[in-house]
Amino acid sequence: MRIHHLDIDSEQVRVDPKEILSLLGNEDRALESHTEELIGTCLAACKEVMVPQASLVWEEALDTNSREHISIKGTSFKTGKIIKRLLAGSEAYAFLIMTAGPGPELRARQLLEKGEFLEGYITDMLASALVDSMADQVQEHIRRMAAEQGFLITNRYSPGYCSWDVSEQHKLFRLFPENCCNITLTDSSLMSPIKSISALIGIGTSVRYQNYTCEICSMKDCAYRNTRSSQSH
Repeated sequence: MRIHHLDIDSEQVRVDPKEILSLLGNEDRALESHTEELIGTCLAACKEVMVPQASLVWEEALDTNSREHISIKGTSFKTGKIIKRLLAGSEAYAFLIMTAGPGPELRARQLLEKGEFLEGYITDMLASALVDSMADQVQEHIRRMAAEQGFLITNRYSPGYCSWDVSEQHKLFRLFPENCCNITLTDSSLMSPIKSISALIGIGTSVRYQNYTCEICSMKDCAYRNTRSSQSH
């Protein structure tokens, strides 16, 4: 098993303020004009305290007759039928963990405690968006690694997504050294820092990457449900 510690280019970790405006409910431009400036100020502050870290493990995929499991040497994951189908054709898997560090979420908490609710709420959303942008950068790194070997990649999928039980987070983290990227897990499988992502990506000559909203999944109350047409964790 080989651990790859990735260098994250902070300049490439980007957030479109208009997406945050949309999440704030600004489709009809009802928010005051200064809100976009406020988002820019909060974003700059988040990036100042962000400490991005990311690591991945590339493992050979083993054959399994199960419709709900994927396997690597020493570990089987019950991803559920939907993710197993979306990973069809995988010859290897890239398991990844990453974090923006505790700084952005701590800043959001401090703002809320001071009663600066709009700034705190925006900062919390930005912290999530920053780690999503990191995940896109890591995914592109994996795509390039795979392409050098003649492989394609799938979308990325996280424990807790589409019937993959979040408790399997512990199995995924056992693939990495303890406290890798300074991320720890609670007994209930939540990551600390909170603004962190874990996921896997399928790799192979016949796998498919596809843009989607969330029609593939019947979990209407899923925490990962995406309202955009692009890939999310």
